[in-house]
Amino acid sequence: MFKHRSVIEVMVLVFVFIVAFTLVGLGVIILVVEIKHPEADTALLVNTMMSLVSGILGALLGLIAGQSKDKEGGPDLGKRPDGTDGGLGDL
Repeated sequence: MFKHRSVIEVMVLVFVFIVAFTLVGLGVIILVVEIKHPEADTALLVNTMMSLVSGILGALLGLIAGQSKDKEGGPDLGKRPDGTDGGLGDL
């Protein structure tokens, strides 16, 4: 899965898996609380979930914007310091 991928791609994949797990978990917690105790106030949980979504979008857009520097001569995080290509599977 991680073979022949750059560092940015691996970071985005891991970040997306963690975030997806967190969002699904928060959604399930909200559903369970609303079903078992409809009078309970879940505004804080919903607010946390929405701020996570906006934070995630900001982080992913920042990674994509940072990756665009590679085309303009910035550091290429997909290459090793000696200039050769290599993924995690080559270690």
